[in-house]
Order: sequence, then C-alpha cells, then structure tokens
Amino acid sequence: MIKIKRKLLYSTILVICFVLIASYIKNLFTKNMKVKAMGNEHIPILMYHHVVKDPSKTNLITVTDKRFEEDMEYLKKNGYNTISFKELIDYKEGRAKLPGKPIIITFDDGYDNNYKYAYPILKKNNMKATIFVVGSRLGIIKYNNDPRYSYFSWEQAKEMFESGLVEIQPHTYDLHYYKESPNHGEGVLSKTKESKKSHYDRFTKDTDKIIKLIKEKVGSESYVYAYPYGKYNSTNEEVLKKLNFKVTLTTKSKYANISDGLYELKRINVPSNKKLKDLLF
Repeated sequence: MIKIKRKLLYSTILVICFVLIASYIKNLFTKNMKVKAMGNEHIPILMYHHVVKDPSKTNLITVTDKRFEEDMEYLKKNGYNTISFKELIDYKEGRAKLPGKPIIITFDDGYDNNYKYAYPILKKNNMKATIFVVGSRLGIIKYNNDPRYSYFSWEQAKEMFESGLVEIQPHTYDLHYYKESPNHGEGVLSKTKESKKSHYDRFTKDTDKIIKLIKEKVGSESYVYAYPYGKYNSTNEEVLKKLNFKVTLTTKSKYANISDGLYELKRINVPSNKKLKDLLF
C-alpha cells in the first residue's frame, strides 16, 4: 500500500514538473517568436519629460539623472541602437536600412533639465534623442513662477542639434495648454463650437511659426510633430501632412507600428516607478 502511494506521489510530481517545463518553453518560444515577428516594423519610442537630481521630485513624467543614465546603459548592454527620426524616415522611404534593435528616445517640452542632465549622458554614451519644444517658452525660467517649468534657450537647442545627437522638433509654438481658453482649445484641439476652417487656420498659423523659429534659431527642418497630451483630430493631421511633416506622435503607451506609415505613432512613457526592462519586450 505504501509503495503504491509513493508511486502515485512520484507520478504526480513528474506530471507537475512536465507541465511547468512545457509551460515555460511555450512562453519562451511565444515571446521570442513575437519579438522576431515584430522586426523593424514595431519600434519602441521612449517618452521622457523631466530629468532631475532630487529623487523626491520624481513622478510619472520625471526621472532622476541617475535613473536616466541607468536606462541608457541598459539599452547599450542589451544591444539597442538609438536612431533619429530622420533615419526612420529614410528607412521607410527606402533610402537606408535600420540597425538591429532600433529604438528612439524622445523628450517633450524642452525643459532646461534636459540640457543640464540628459544631454551630457547622451553625449557620454554617443546616443541619439529628439526633443520636442514649445517655441514660445524657450529661454523662460520659472514659467508662471513655477521652478519646475524652466526651459533651455535657443542657443542651447542649437548646440544640442549641432552635436549630431539631438533633433529639435515642434511641440507647438504656443498651444501647449491643458485647459481651453478663448484663445485656444485643449492642446491643439479645436475650441468649443469653433468651425473647422477657424481651427485649421489657427493651427496652421501656430505651426508655421514654430517651423520658422526652429529653422532660424537652430538650422533644422521640421518633419516630426508631437501632439501635446497626445490629443489631436483629423484637422491637425490634415494640416501637418500639408506642411510636409513625415511623422506625428501620440502618447499612447505601446510600441510604434510603422508598417502602415509614420503618422499617429505610439510612444512608451517612462515613469520613475517602472524599470525600463519592464517596458520593453
């Protein structure tokens, strides 16, 4: 009787082990196949905002300089290659190939801490990034008397651009507002009861202004547009395509699927409470 019970116990243990091993192999195979199938048609575009020294100031859009450096080291150690949007456009238009495991690093708004803390780390590691600037705010210290909202200058923007590592691209000239007012909608959206023509003309005027400023102050063309708060509509897309923008970006936190083009691409927000390895496949 004891021998029978032992045999049943051993058999049960063997079955459990077999199931666990089979499950592990299946998950590993599925994950590898998923990554392989994605290839260069699914690219992670990372989205940062603030980079600070003080760990107590971190939140969903703010990381420390130490954390940012750890992220860059993680990417290098795991075979990722940072690319510019110019390289992505060239790839999609058949003029170039992409390196293995391409990834794009972005910053929104143009905060001075990007220049102070992130830019030196990018230079140290020879890694590329794109910063989307709110044109009307560059050079302003303590915007609305808030020390969190200080912006680098146009001279600093030019310095970063001329390094060959940083693209400077539009995040509106002066439409980066979360709440609607008589002068603007929520971000680049239309105002309540605003006609499509009025919205079209107003957004075109703002975009023309930031395009000219970036060209004049930095020396760069504008070809990528990041929507404030990730909010936009068909009128915004229509205007940007007419102005020859090649890429538009949202804030939806997923890999960017470039198989159907480069408009309305998703980005992966990098919060302080999640490790980068947990955000990437």
